[in-house]
Amino acid sequence: MDIQFAEIDVFAPKAEAAWAALQRQYASRISGPEIDHLLACFVLGLTSPAYGEGDPGFHFDLCRALVAINLSPERTEAALHTVPEPTQPWVASACQLIEKQGAKIGLSLRETTGNFKDFLVVEANDAAHQGASAIAREK
Repeated sequence: MDIQFAEIDVFAPKAEAAWAALQRQYASRISGPEIDHLLACFVLGLTSPAYGEGDPGFHFDLCRALVAINLSPERTEAALHTVPEPTQPWVASACQLIEKQGAKIGLSLRETTGNFKDFLVVEANDAAHQGASAIAREK
């Protein structure tokens, strides 16, 4: 993925933890595409408190980047664009529940960082400053 987001550092640990939990909980019970879709639902919920009211294209690209941390490009696109046929009757409601859980975590992130967008600007500025410092040290 060519697009870089400062937000990845904020959301990636939560998405990776969700992926590990989904694998542990459901790997032997539902299909791979269903687990992938559950991850996409979680990521959508996770990022919605900060970006759900903003540019939908940016929000979708951020979701794609976060899902792609754990999935191949093909699986990422399938997880984001296709709702797999449920192998178990409870899977459809699990999608809704996991999206809500992601939203709770995303809201908690937003609340603990104060103004979330200001936090991301500070993070981006810090990263740029650290990069400039590293370049200066190399000279």
